[in-house]
Amino acid sequence: MSKALRFLLTLALAIIILFPMLYAFPLSFFTPQDFTDTEAHFLPSALSFRNYLLAIGHRHFPRYVTNSIITATLSALLRSATAVMASFAFTHLSFKGKHVLLIALLSTLFIPSDALLYENYITTARLGLIDSYLGIVLPSVFSASAMLLTMGAYLSADKDIYDAARIDGSGDARYITQILVPLTAPVTIAIFIQTFISSFNSYLWPLLVTTRQRMRTVQIGITMLGFAEEGEYGAQFATIVMITLPFIIMLILSRKLIMNALRGSIK
Repeated sequence: MSKALRFLLTLALAIIILFPMLYAFPLSFFTPQDFTDTEAHFLPSALSFRNYLLAIGHRHFPRYVTNSIITATLSALLRSATAVMASFAFTHLSFKGKHVLLIALLSTLFIPSDALLYENYITTARLGLIDSYLGIVLPSVFSASAMLLTMGAYLSADKDIYDAARIDGSGDARYITQILVPLTAPVTIAIFIQTFISSFNSYLWPLLVTTRQRMRTVQIGITMLGFAEEGEYGAQFATIVMITLPFIIMLILSRKLIMNALRGSIK
């Protein structure tokens, strides 16, 4: 009985969460006349890929998508690398001020990210990184939650392996890349996927740090494609579906990997 109740509750929550996407998909096939009908309907009057062709054919859309892919990939790579190196230092090495530094880094979990927008923007501007990929990426390089998740995995790894590697003449860099990271690969991959998705979907920070249209990311660019102003609401929804559907597929395929990573960190 409890399993059935849990399943029904999970199914209800999944429908609530996925309903906007499930509704946006048929809307992406609507014609302009379907949006102005006096009677609301869920399905399009005719199946046509016109909206998708309009979205793909827009001259700025490929540039927006490219910008988002580049910044999301850089953010995911840099955050994963930072989490790996920081977690290794705190779990395998001994140095002065280690615990104080760890507490200081973990305390950033209690600081709302929006509270840092002004300081991050001023710092980025002073570094001359406005309208650059690095300017978009830098604030997301460090994540205390990612470091905490990685530290949990590294603490569960056998310390004798590290001692044996050092005896065999292996340096820290070789131990990290050839032993530690492969042993805890689910955690690193989960952090990479989560960072990639959150960075790709980021809106406020890229909006603040970019001024030229050619540097805009796709989340900002959706509102600048002009489809809504032209009455092409179907093309607007087609754009949303095209940038959302791949991430849903990615999450479905990597679900077990992410759950294994979370279970490993809890243990």
